[in-house]
Amino acid sequence: MSHTWPFYNAQFATAEGGSGASHVQLANGSPSEAPSHFTHMSPFSSQTNLSSSRERKLSLQVNSSSGSFEKGDKDPASVAQKGYRSFHPGDYLYNFELPLDSKLPETIEADLGSVKYELEATVERAGAFRGNLAGTKEVILIRAPGEGSLEQVEPIAISRNWEDQLHYDIVISGKSFPLGSKIPIAFKLTPLAKVQCHRVKVFITENTEYFCSNKRVHRMEPTRKVLLYEKRADGTTTSTFTGSSARITAGGGVPFDQREAAARGDPFTPQDSSNLLGRLEQDSSVGPTEMEFNVQLPGCHQTTDKERLSKLHFDTTYSNIQVHHWIKVGKSILHHLCIH
Repeated sequence: MSHTWPFYNAQFATAEGGSGASHVQLANGSPSEAPSHFTHMSPFSSQTNLSSSRERKLSLQVNSSSGSFEKGDKDPASVAQKGYRSFHPGDYLYNFELPLDSKLPETIEADLGSVKYELEATVERAGAFRGNLAGTKEVILIRAPGEGSLEQVEPIAISRNWEDQLHYDIVISGKSFPLGSKIPIAFKLTPLAKVQCHRVKVFITENTEYFCSNKRVHRMEPTRKVLLYEKRADGTTTSTFTGSSARITAGGGVPFDQREAAARGDPFTPQDSSNLLGRLEQDSSVGPTEMEFNVQLPGCHQTTDKERLSKLHFDTTYSNIQVHHWIKVGKSILHHLCIH
């Protein structure tokens, strides 16, 4: 996709009226210039996208007519005749809009491929020994779910048994999360026998695939697996990214006088430092353990080259570069998760 805006051209009829800028702020001591009311045509109109051959033809027409001023013309040295206009020092603001097709891919920066959008500005200067000025600036294009998207609010619910010794219910409050946010995860672990649970780990895995030559060529990167959070029976927690937290709302071998602190997420001394479920050997009537995690995802400022092993890329919609994520607890794959 490419588009060209001719903001100012000395060969256009509007060149006599001013610089064509929507707003002009001249430097101190320079002559003032009234803001120009310059109307840009639709970016999809063929009249604003002049081909190089059309521009050359227009240039020849203007130059050939520049010497045909009759006697009595008030402005023989017009902009069209000179072929240029002097811009006084200052800031010239040109407003424009470009509607983008929803099918266009977002900005992508993967290891083996990328999608970029750039704005390039060119100033053509008069004179054989004055080179043109050019500059580029990257424009980040972001794709985000709609406000009414069910991925934002529809939970992921898992209910399973582990070897007829432990029943676990896991609820993730959403299917789509932006980088830098937290993933709320609720656990309910119900012992069916005298079983031990030493720790709970939460991982995020990232799969990246590349396609080219009409998908005849395919390459897949090694799966990246990042530990986000770990809760141990002895009360120790590991958070790869600052901001994760956990609280125990029921069970968990929490002493009676420390239940309020555990429910707030404050540190406490567990009754059994080897079992998250409490002392099942001494009390066969121990109920389920309920925990709530807020797992921190890395933000954009944390995806630097120095932290490449923990770097995450958002999910993509581009057919040639596909990035997908899965969330895991322990060694069990729970569900596909969208990161944006």
